[in-house]
Amino acid sequence: MSVEIGAAASSMSESLSSLESTPLVMHRIWFDISSTNVWYSIQREAKTLYGSGWKSQSRVKRKLDNIWGNQTSYPVWFDVPDESFASWISVKYAVSAKIKLNE
Repeated sequence: MSVEIGAAASSMSESLSSLESTPLVMHRIWFDISSTNVWYSIQREAKTLYGSGWKSQSRVKRKLDNIWGNQTSYPVWFDVPDESFASWISVKYAVSAKIKLNE
C-alpha cells in the first residue's frame, strides 16, 4: 500500500509561505508635534517597538524648523501596525493623536 501526498504537500507549503508575506494592517496615526526633538524621540520609539515595520511622513524636520506665525505644532503621520502606539506616545510625550486606518 502506498500513499501519494506530493500535490497536497506542495500546495500546503505554498499556502504557508503566502502567510509569511501577508502585509500587516497599518494604522495611520497623526500627532501634533512642536519640535524636532519630540519627532526624533517618537521615531526612536517606533524603531524600538516595530523595527523596520513602520513608516513616517517625510520632510518633517524642515517643516518643524520653519514653523512661524501662530502655529505652535505641526501634524505629522506615522504608519504603525498597532493602534496602542498612539496612546503610549500621547502619554509619554504629551502630544495629541488621531488614528486613521490606512487604506
